[in-house]
Amino acid sequence: MRSTQRGSGRVIIAGAGPTGSSLAIRLATEGREVCVIERSRFPRHKLCGEFISPECLEHFRALGVLGPIGAAGGDSIRRTVFYALNGRSAEVPSEWFRGSGGAALGLSRAEMDHRLLEAAKRAGAEVVEGASVCGAHLESGRVSAVEVRFDDGSRETVDGSIFVDATGRQRVLANYAARDKTKRGHRQPSLVGFKAHFSDVGMQPGRCEIYFFNGGYGGLNFVEGGRANHCFLVSSSAARDCGGDADSILSNVIFRNSRALETLGGAKRELEWLAVAVDGFGLRELSPAPNLFTVGDAGAFIDPFTGSGMLMALESSELLAECLLAGELERTALRYAAAHRKRFRGRLRLCAFMRRLAFDPRLASIAVSVAGISSGFRRIIAAMTRKGIPDKVVNP
Repeated sequence: MRSTQRGSGRVIIAGAGPTGSSLAIRLATEGREVCVIERSRFPRHKLCGEFISPECLEHFRALGVLGPIGAAGGDSIRRTVFYALNGRSAEVPSEWFRGSGGAALGLSRAEMDHRLLEAAKRAGAEVVEGASVCGAHLESGRVSAVEVRFDDGSRETVDGSIFVDATGRQRVLANYAARDKTKRGHRQPSLVGFKAHFSDVGMQPGRCEIYFFNGGYGGLNFVEGGRANHCFLVSSSAARDCGGDADSILSNVIFRNSRALETLGGAKRELEWLAVAVDGFGLRELSPAPNLFTVGDAGAFIDPFTGSGMLMALESSELLAECLLAGELERTALRYAAAHRKRFRGRLRLCAFMRRLAFDPRLASIAVSVAGISSGFRRIIAAMTRKGIPDKVVNP
């Protein structure tokens, strides 16, 4: 369905991943007119660790999708184990995080995103698939409409009152708006992410394993259908040394971690590698225009090894929905920025520090060894990946 009409308070959401779809559900359920524009057609695979932390299940319950997502056949993950190059390991039980049953969930983005988007449709949101945002119209500094290109090559202008960029790290809509304001910037990608599904892995279900290696780290956990998802992040230089070939990186870099070799050495790849360049982590501009908001990874990107990326996506959409439903658009940007900072700044600070450990095998080995000694220490760090470093610690 294609639509260009403007409704009072109509919200245009670019991106139908978990952030965009969950925001659409929350707004449409409250009677707001919502249009979601998505370049792909669902279901589709997406590069992701496909680890859903226990706290996300309560969000799914509130969104009315816990049943459909639970019926998708994902793996119930009871523990995450971190493996250093020196063979040392440290375990974090999923029950340490709040959530339904104390278990995390391994589920492909193809299944999860599709079920969330179907729920958005049932809630009353208009969903346009196979449509890419290719421009933004600005009037007096505000976004008045977006240009959309459909997969048949045709184009349309879609009007709205409020616009949301939920396109992830690409920040497609925000960049188009910033381009007109001469604010758009580029960062040189320093990392590359890869993901594929495997069968015949040497690991039992119910686990998520994280492997540290020279220049990066990777994660492995089962999803539906008896397959396991392996997603890893590696420095651009290490990727270039292997010719950018994911199988070569796996054999020559990741398999230097003995546990990774044990679990994946005899596995069969069942999905073509997906790859994406990563230009950095941390907070980005949350409101590039008075009526344009970024959410999820478009607003802040956290390191995947914390297992809190999906949680941040759902939490940030909840925060933005609350701010938008409160009315007074002129104050929404300030209200959203304050709530976002309070909820996420501490986590991002902690992860900036932990990233230095993760990409240095020697430091990662020390950290895993220390964590393996004390369960109390592991509990504190696990909690901080959700609550972050308090401001009084950073700025006494």
